[in-house]
Amino acid sequence: MKKLTIVFVLAFIALTTMGQDLENKFYFRFAYSSPSWNHFGIGKGNWGDDYSRYGAKFELGNIFQIPSQLAENDMAIGINVDYLYVNYNNFVNDLPGDDYNLTLYRVGTKLGPSFTYSPHDEIAFDIYAKADVAWATAAVQFFGRINDAEDYFMDYVSLGFSTGVNFRYNVFMLGFEFNTISPKLESDDYDGVYWQDGIDGFEGDSGHKSKLPTANFSIGFVF
Repeated sequence: MKKLTIVFVLAFIALTTMGQDLENKFYFRFAYSSPSWNHFGIGKGNWGDDYSRYGAKFELGNIFQIPSQLAENDMAIGINVDYLYVNYNNFVNDLPGDDYNLTLYRVGTKLGPSFTYSPHDEIAFDIYAKADVAWATAAVQFFGRINDAEDYFMDYVSLGFSTGVNFRYNVFMLGFEFNTISPKLESDDYDGVYWQDGIDGFEGDSGHKSKLPTANFSIGFVF
């Protein structure tokens, strides 16, 4: 119920904001998504030297600016909404003959305040902080040639946050973002069995939550 309440509040803010006389900055962008070695709270040493990591992300959103809120003409505050993002991350064991992959998928929405500084008509910098609502998160284990088995762990409506900066020149956008979210990834086959419990040895205090910190480096277009 608490999760749904927060989601409804975010939706209400978005709808009321969009009803105002705001400058619309629509964008879409693609990102290289680098998952932290601190995924699941285990650190680089527990992954081992044979692992590599990579990922990708797509976002579709708006920056609703309110220039009248600040005295300076080259500054604005507003609301930054990502209507949809799709995130993919992968940890893979590069040891020959192992073929183990842990793949993470996430689909969600983000919303929060932004601050824009524009020293020139075609140049702008944005700083933002957003609430992150992941509508669905999945972790999939694939064991390749070992036994060709897959295990699925899922969660729905997880809450997190993101913060980042954009550089915009004309219609081009470059960005850096850090985001983290902590879903309760439950086995698709066994109720009450969580991914994080296996990592914590069933003795941790994580509350079944898996921390997923990620850095994203993006390029896109804004209109």
